[in-house]
Amino acid sequence: MKKILATAIAFLFLGTMTAYAGSFGVGISGSYALIDASGKETEGAAGSETEASVNTKDVDNFAAIGSIFAEYITDAGFTLGFEHVPGSADVSDKTHSRAETAVGVSGADTSGAITRKASAEVENFNTFYVEYGDQAYLRVGYAQLDVNTQETAQTDGGTYGNATIDGLNLGVGVKSDMGGFYVKTSLEYTDFEELSLTSTSNNKLTADLDVTQFKIAVGKAF
Repeated sequence: MKKILATAIAFLFLGTMTAYAGSFGVGISGSYALIDASGKETEGAAGSETEASVNTKDVDNFAAIGSIFAEYITDAGFTLGFEHVPGSADVSDKTHSRAETAVGVSGADTSGAITRKASAEVENFNTFYVEYGDQAYLRVGYAQLDVNTQETAQTDGGTYGNATIDGLNLGVGVKSDMGGFYVKTSLEYTDFEELSLTSTSNNKLTADLDVTQFKIAVGKAF
């Protein structure tokens, strides 16, 4: 569904630039964002989802996010653009840990009580978007985000890789002129697809990630 949306936005972008006159705009934005995630880890060694083999966790973090954008503003009220968020942000405001009892291979692995630590960060938050409206406007977009897992590898726990996930971006906002610039104030929500990873020890990790932003953008049209 999200790939179909991305294709539709691409065709709309090309068609709109051909059919309507307009101007190009570039700018920067700042937002206060809530990064919300819920996940489940199933240990492969257990063989079934029992109370002992499944661990769940809900985490969130507030972060200040800056971005740059470029867009094409048509005379018909459509705006088509691309936004990039440089840098990275933590999914949670702290590193999470849990204590376990490990039974390792003699001379090779850790045995006894251990503490597993895990965290994650997100980066390369990119969005292709369409906005409609001259002052008050609606926004829909196709987003991508890189998720980097950061866990402590001990005994048979294994490590997870990183992944890129797709998302649907929705928003509402208002636009106004300020001197030779324009200002957009908006509330946006991005719902990402489920993240699914398998560790080097065959543990399974699934997670749902959402981002909610209150954003102020300043642009210059040419």
